[in-house]
Amino acid sequence: MKGLNGPLRIRTVRNETRLQDETERPKIIGILRKGYLRTERILMDGRRSVFGFIVPGDLIGDIMGLGFGPAVVAATDAEICIFEPATFRHAITTDKAIRAEVLAEVMRQHTRQLEMVWRRGALNSKERIMAFIVLAAEFMPVEPLPDGSILLTMQVSRKDWADFCSSTLETISRTLTYLSERSMLRSVTPSRFLIRDMGSLAELAGLDRREDRKGMVITDGPRSSKIENNEPISPAILAKGPSDTSLPQGAMRTGGAIRRSYNGYHAH
Repeated sequence: MKGLNGPLRIRTVRNETRLQDETERPKIIGILRKGYLRTERILMDGRRSVFGFIVPGDLIGDIMGLGFGPAVVAATDAEICIFEPATFRHAITTDKAIRAEVLAEVMRQHTRQLEMVWRRGALNSKERIMAFIVLAAEFMPVEPLPDGSILLTMQVSRKDWADFCSSTLETISRTLTYLSERSMLRSVTPSRFLIRDMGSLAELAGLDRREDRKGMVITDGPRSSKIENNEPISPAILAKGPSDTSLPQGAMRTGGAIRRSYNGYHAH
């Protein structure tokens, strides 16, 4: 983030590390560099509800002095570029460009939350699961294949996936079988999926392909170097591991600087 000078440090957190509880104020301010975090609450009946995922490039913590919020937990191993709070607050108070960028990021995250609320209310359980596959292709590693299909690596656990979609592990399994029987998706491994036609999957999930400049879950990455260079990828990629999900070393970009329209998919 240009214009934000001061002490910075990289914090590495392990999967399932709790960075903030529901009853706590945010302890850090920073940008997620690598991995994924999730926001969650425990409902009155004891069930966990995952509100959303924080992806590389997202601002996290007490950005605007909003106080309490949902719990924040590492959904994978992660790295966070942490700002000194006083320096950050001084910057957004005195630097109009930084303040505008931070406000844009807050608005984008708010739009993301509204989209999630819409999906939970308007889509059935199977549609929510399929919609998450479509949207996950925008913030998790993907590899395009010569035949036009896409190989997606799902980096969060199935339990997180199910709780985000207000569904169950069994329903995810049934939905994947349903898609496989229709030759729309094939499970290469439990966390890697070969998607034959993303447009058809989006339509089946109740998503409409149209431009969305506000962007729900939108990043320039993760993408492989082959994708960035428009190089053909051999089907042998099926045997490879997932792509790197980190931002470039020292990157502290947010808002429009690292966002783009998420494939043009938007909810009806």
